[in-house]
Amino acid sequence: MLRILSFVLLILLVSVIIIQALPAENQPEQTSQVSAITDTSKETSSQTMQSELEKKERLEKAIEYQKAKNIHYFVDQGYTILFLVLFLFLGISTYLRGRIERITKKRFWVVAFYTLLFLILTFIVGFPSSYYGFSLEHKYELSNQTFFQWLGEQLKSLFVLAIIALISVEGVYLALKKAPRTWWIYVSVVFIFFTVVMVNLAPVLIMPLFNKYTPLPEGELRSKLVNLSHKANVKVEDIFTMDESKQTKTANAMFTGLGNTKRIVLGDNLIDEFTPDEIEVVIAHEMGHNLLHHIWKFILLSSISAGIGFFLIHLSGGKIINKFRNRLKIENMADVAGLPLLFLIFIVYGIITMPIGPAFSRVMERQADKFALDMTHNKEAFISAMNELAYINLSDPNPSPIIEFLLYDHPPISKRIKFAQEYEF
Repeated sequence: MLRILSFVLLILLVSVIIIQALPAENQPEQTSQVSAITDTSKETSSQTMQSELEKKERLEKAIEYQKAKNIHYFVDQGYTILFLVLFLFLGISTYLRGRIERITKKRFWVVAFYTLLFLILTFIVGFPSSYYGFSLEHKYELSNQTFFQWLGEQLKSLFVLAIIALISVEGVYLALKKAPRTWWIYVSVVFIFFTVVMVNLAPVLIMPLFNKYTPLPEGELRSKLVNLSHKANVKVEDIFTMDESKQTKTANAMFTGLGNTKRIVLGDNLIDEFTPDEIEVVIAHEMGHNLLHHIWKFILLSSISAGIGFFLIHLSGGKIINKFRNRLKIENMADVAGLPLLFLIFIVYGIITMPIGPAFSRVMERQADKFALDMTHNKEAFISAMNELAYINLSDPNPSPIIEFLLYDHPPISKRIKFAQEYEF
């Protein structure tokens, strides 16, 4: 739930067996070697069957895991909506605002205290859902965190979110008070600049709060990636590794930041589990996002989507308040007690427009895959990287078309592999 509200306030690719028989030099040795080859063949066959069995079990596990995650996602959405409706219609929101107004009548402080208390209550009410997500990762052996390590990161996330929320909510309610008819225009414009600033600052201010980032040491891998960046004509400030393994067994890499904060980041799991050629393909994919201006395109899409959302809040928020005035006891749109209503409208709007973002992202991911293949000319490394990623991250290679349509921001692994197999340079 906290993740959903965070999104409202603001706005991670991946076995070869070789068998060799040596010829005999004479007949006696040949008899001995035939026997040895027969034994080796039996052993190899057994190993192959075991490997195929492991892959099958892993696939079944991935399907179960993804199904559980999908169910959790939709239940969490409903849980959030129910919480917001009850928070409004049971009068909890206006009671909270009223208690704060007994302490201070100044609008700035009423908005600030209400926002903080609302976030804390949301965190508490949403904790069972968040803990289920944590338990799910442990059930499928993907998490390396203890409960208290996970809880510490959750509280840290709450702290970061609180700072962002205070700035955002104060701005929204200032606009609602000063320009009740055109507030959504001002908020939409500020949202664009705020998003750009956050994307620029996240690699240096927010991400280091959760992981340690260290420069990739000199060696074959660094040289390969530096040469790749020169070939792609992509300027980066540095190449970093992050201690991803302290949280998860999954593998990840990213090209993050804007301007002077642009950087390549490799998870340590990726470095440990993937070959240099596979990592090169993964990073070429990430560079493709940068060179094709996907970050800017995503910011543009997010800004348009948010602008429409703010406009819908403007159109419907006042009408809902007027229709249920006796139950809600909210004075007007500028009353901070209506903050859960703003969230509620935005979330319902997000559910209705749910397929748009993933569809847009899948197009960009396919473009980045094409870029990676063109840059490396290494289909084999691309395909093995995809298989390795699916194996490590428990990705369902063939999800339901409906789930893919609604939730998948990357093409399924099977489609990415097929694309690489059929791609012509």
